[in-house]
Amino acid sequence: MKRLGLVYLTVFAGYAAQQVLTPVLPPLARQLRLTEFQLGLVITLAAAVVVVASPIWGRLIGKWGNKRVLLTALSGCVVGLLGLALTAQFVFVPAIVFGLLLLTRGVIFGAALAAVPVAGQAIVAGATTGEKERVKGIALIGAVQGLALIVGPALGGLLAGAGLLAPLYVTPALLVVVAVFIAIKLPSTKTQEVTKPPKLSPFDARLWPSLVTGFGLFLALSFLQVTLGFLIQDRLGLAPDAAARMTGWALVAAGVPFLLCQALVVPKLGWSPARLLRTGLPLAVIGFALVAPADSFAWILGAIVVLSIGLGLAVPGYTTAPTLLVSHAEQAGVAGLIGATNALTFVVGPILATSLYSASPGLPYLSGAILLAAIAVFVFARRAPVRAEVESV
Repeated sequence: MKRLGLVYLTVFAGYAAQQVLTPVLPPLARQLRLTEFQLGLVITLAAAVVVVASPIWGRLIGKWGNKRVLLTALSGCVVGLLGLALTAQFVFVPAIVFGLLLLTRGVIFGAALAAVPVAGQAIVAGATTGEKERVKGIALIGAVQGLALIVGPALGGLLAGAGLLAPLYVTPALLVVVAVFIAIKLPSTKTQEVTKPPKLSPFDARLWPSLVTGFGLFLALSFLQVTLGFLIQDRLGLAPDAAARMTGWALVAAGVPFLLCQALVVPKLGWSPARLLRTGLPLAVIGFALVAPADSFAWILGAIVVLSIGLGLAVPGYTTAPTLLVSHAEQAGVAGLIGATNALTFVVGPILATSLYSASPGLPYLSGAILLAAIAVFVFARRAPVRAEVESV
C-alpha cells in the first residue's frame, strides 16, 4: 500500500537522522569542551522529552491528522539539527553551548522525533485488518527502525570524514527532501473524526500488561547499548580506537538479525503477539546470560546474535498486542503510550546500566537476563485478553 510505504520512509528518515549523530556526538562534545556527563544529560533530556511528548502527539493526531503531525515532526527535526549545527560552528563558550544543546538536541529534536513512531503506528493500525496483517504492518515499523540503527551510524561515520559538522548539515537537508515528498504524496486523512480524541491511561486494564512487558524489553536493550562498548574494551583489553571499531561490528551483529526478524521472519510466520513474545523472550534471556561471562569477541558476537533474534521476535509482539485490544479511535493514544514507555527506559536505563557495570562488568547482562526471565514468566502466566474488533479506515 502506497500510503504505508510513505510512512515507513518517514520513520526510517527520522530514526536514521537520530542515529547519524551516534558516532559524531562524543568527539564533537569533546571538541566543544563538554564533559561526558554533560553529553549524557543531553541524551537523557531528549528521552525524557519523548516520554512527555509521545502521548501528546497521540492526542494531536486525532485533531490534526497524520499528515500534519508527520510534517510538523520532520520540520521540528530539521530545526533541532540545524540549531545543533549552528551552535557547534559559531558558539564557543562551553556553558552556552551546553544550554543550546539541551534546547536543540534535547528538547526540539526529542519532541519532534517522538511524533514519528506515534503517527506511523497509528496509520498502520488504521490501515490494516486482521491480526496477522496488523502484526506484519507494525513489525515493519520496527524493521525500518532497525535498518536506521545500521544505516544511520554508518552514514554518520562516512560524512564525518568531511568534518564533524558535515553530518549536522547534510542530515537536515535530507529530512527536508523527505518532508517535501510526504507533503506532495501522502493523503491528508485523520485517524478519527472527533474534536477530542479518547485519552488513554497507562494504567488501563487492557494496556498496562503490554506496557510492563515493553518496559522490561527495552530496559534490557538499553543495558546492552550503554555498556557493550565498555565490555568489549575491558574484556578484550583493546585501545579506544580498536574498541570503537569492534563495538561497531558488534552493533551490526545485533542490528542485522533484529532487522531481519521484523522485516522477514515475523511477517512470514504469521504468529500471534502472544506466541511471538513466548518464543522471543526465552531466546533473549539465553542471549543476555551468555554475554555476561563472554571473554572473546566470537563469544560476544554469538551471544548478541541470539539475544537479537529473541528481541526481534518479542518486540513486534509487544508493539502489536495493545493495538488489538482497543478501538480504532484509541489507536493513536496507544501509539503514544508505547512511544513514551520505550523512551522512559532510556531515561533510567543508562544510569542503572553504568552503575551495574561499575559493580561488575557482567552484572548488566545478568540483570537483563533476570529481568527478561521475569517478564517471560509474566507473559506465560497471563491468559490471552479479549480482543477488540480490528477495524480499518
